[in-house]
Amino acid sequence: MKHSRHGAVASLLALSFSLPVLAQEEVPAAPNKPGFFRQLGTSLKDAGQQAIGVKASPTNRAAPGRSNGLGAIYTPLSGAGKLPKLFRADNHQQAQLGKLDWPRVALTYTEWGASLPCWTVEAQIWTSARASTTEVFRTCANAAVTETDDLGETAELNTSALWKGRDTLTGVRVPAGKPNTGARRSTGPNPPAQPFVVNVSRPGVSDRAVDVALRAAWVSGFIQTTDLHPGASGLLTPFKDGRMWIAGFKPEGNRDK
Repeated sequence: MKHSRHGAVASLLALSFSLPVLAQEEVPAAPNKPGFFRQLGTSLKDAGQQAIGVKASPTNRAAPGRSNGLGAIYTPLSGAGKLPKLFRADNHQQAQLGKLDWPRVALTYTEWGASLPCWTVEAQIWTSARASTTEVFRTCANAAVTETDDLGETAELNTSALWKGRDTLTGVRVPAGKPNTGARRSTGPNPPAQPFVVNVSRPGVSDRAVDVALRAAWVSGFIQTTDLHPGASGLLTPFKDGRMWIAGFKPEGNRDK
């Protein structure tokens, strides 16, 4: 009997020591935006700040055009620089439903290639059917996609969220009744029927084109975290905003030759 009591106590002690370990392992599965953000360390936090124009600390400064080992998400090269936060002032719920017309952005890839990590993009920004401005910037397909989370900290969208973003963009179709150019790519003012689905045969170019477009869409506020969270049904909210699209590739910009 005495041996049995000692055995029971030992079992309880073993269980009590194992419980904290189990609890720690289960934390990532808690329903607080699970698997969506990952907290950034100091270097990536500064990378995110640089991407939105916040000055990096002198001890952690990256080389021009880079962000501490990651490609920069937005490096302006010429033009007015209106793209960052262009869509942020919109009523985003109305935008999601395809109920807003302007502004519109046509993205033309002027320097590109499946093996090129950072592409040069010309954005034609339309504010009406007759008025537009043009700017040129560079963005990198592997650039960290960051934002300030609900704790006021810089957080990075993880791989799962980035795939949701890609799927969201490639799933966009111009709503019925909205002017479009059908299967033909266009610099505007009207988008093609499938804004982010490009018809290219060169391996890897199509995927990289969408990765680059996702960064431009994020910087401009065209796509936001609310577009990547599933609703109560477990499905993503349909995204019908056709105001940004891939206009095409300039042949002389091919760097895979």
